[in-house]
Amino acid sequence: MSRLIPGRFPPQGTSPIADRIRERRGVRGLTPLDGALLHVPPVAEGWNTLLGSIRTKGHLPGDVRELMILRVAARNHAAFEWIHHEHVGRSHGLDTTQLWAIRDTTALAPPALFSPLQAAALAFADYSTTQVRVPAHVTSALQEQLKVFAESSQLDADDLLVEAAAIVASYNMVSRFLVSLDVAGKSDDLVPWPVDRTEHTVPIDSGHIHAVTLVTHPDAPWLVFANSLLTDETMWDWLIPAVLAPRGHTTWPFNGTFNILLHAQRGHGHSATPPAPCTIPILAHDIAALISALIPGGKAKSVIGVSQGGAAALAFGALYPTMTRSIIACDTGPRTAPGNAEAWQGRIALAKTDGIATLATATVDRWFPAPSPCATNGTRSSRTQMIKAMIEATTIPGFELGAGALMQYDLIKSRAEDGVDLLASNASGENKILLVAGALDGGGKVAAGMKGLCDQWNATTPAAHVAYAEIPGAGHLPMVDETEKFWEVVGSFLTGL
Repeated sequence: MSRLIPGRFPPQGTSPIADRIRERRGVRGLTPLDGALLHVPPVAEGWNTLLGSIRTKGHLPGDVRELMILRVAARNHAAFEWIHHEHVGRSHGLDTTQLWAIRDTTALAPPALFSPLQAAALAFADYSTTQVRVPAHVTSALQEQLKVFAESSQLDADDLLVEAAAIVASYNMVSRFLVSLDVAGKSDDLVPWPVDRTEHTVPIDSGHIHAVTLVTHPDAPWLVFANSLLTDETMWDWLIPAVLAPRGHTTWPFNGTFNILLHAQRGHGHSATPPAPCTIPILAHDIAALISALIPGGKAKSVIGVSQGGAAALAFGALYPTMTRSIIACDTGPRTAPGNAEAWQGRIALAKTDGIATLATATVDRWFPAPSPCATNGTRSSRTQMIKAMIEATTIPGFELGAGALMQYDLIKSRAEDGVDLLASNASGENKILLVAGALDGGGKVAAGMKGLCDQWNATTPAAHVAYAEIPGAGHLPMVDETEKFWEVVGSFLTGL
């Protein structure tokens, strides 16, 4: 239903117009959209005729039609429209990776994810929706692909172009109607990311971790991701299309399908905020518990973490070397840097006195400094707003819990915390270690620190073979602001395991 108007659903046999709509809908029956339109029956009838023709009487391939409809839904934040068309797109052959790329409105998707006709149709739908007037080169590209399809199908290319434009225009009308009247109460909902997802609540100590498992192939290796402080598991959303991409199906340098275990660390996302203090080794124990509970065989190909999650990944590798083949730690350090305890205390005080939103503004400015593409007015600044929203959604107790873990940890001092002795770990080189840093993080100080850790680790334990990589142009979250560069490094590392 709509939160603004009641739906009207005439009983079977009392409204010829409603019955004709039921006939088109089939077993699904009247939808909340129909209930809204039936306030003006002639409009509902015209709508039914138009959309019925668009959906069932055209000649464009179903995958192309649904791809354009879904891009319109993603662009217009029409969750109801996306939900009702994602399964249709899948039925016409769109796979999860393609759906991810359609949903990602921060940029046009890599063309190699799609056929030439699909890529041209996606660009046309995107420009028509966002700018109304489609650039000539975009229309020409679609025309050329439609000519190829028309020749093989004995159709008229001009007719197909009109059909494509009508699809985009019609579903822009649909999405605007849905959102303006809040049909089905979905206007405030995020358009869902298209994944094969199961959700699990795993009991850990006095709290719990809400883990989201993305399964793409029954025999694929597993990657485990650990988020930074003040974010949740969705901070990896921009990276997931590359991780899920089937081999040979992406322009990025490495590709291969994985199973993915995402989780929000204690105090973040849907995870509980236990009353007891948190430490970095405790977060490592959480990762071990999730792997044991959710991954068949109890072993991951890699545990990948950033910032607080990177420290937890390092601790996990030292404590549980048999549960993974590799560790990738990003933009973190092996211990609390001098002065950082005071800095964390200041940030906690800021959140408590001025509110978490004030902390969020200061944090994203620090995480994404110019010339990061996520900096203010950067090409990916919309991503920054999404990260900022994650920070604002973090509770102050959750932030305080995580910050407490970062205030006083030391993974280098021998047997410092809960048996962690980082530099002495991986003595036989059983696990591969990759340290990654954004070149802009902390004005270059974080990168210098991680390079120093790599050198120190290799000098202390030569068999460990620790590698280091720097992501040019990236800040504190390189998988967000320089996703492609990050995956080039990480994907190449994983393919060598």
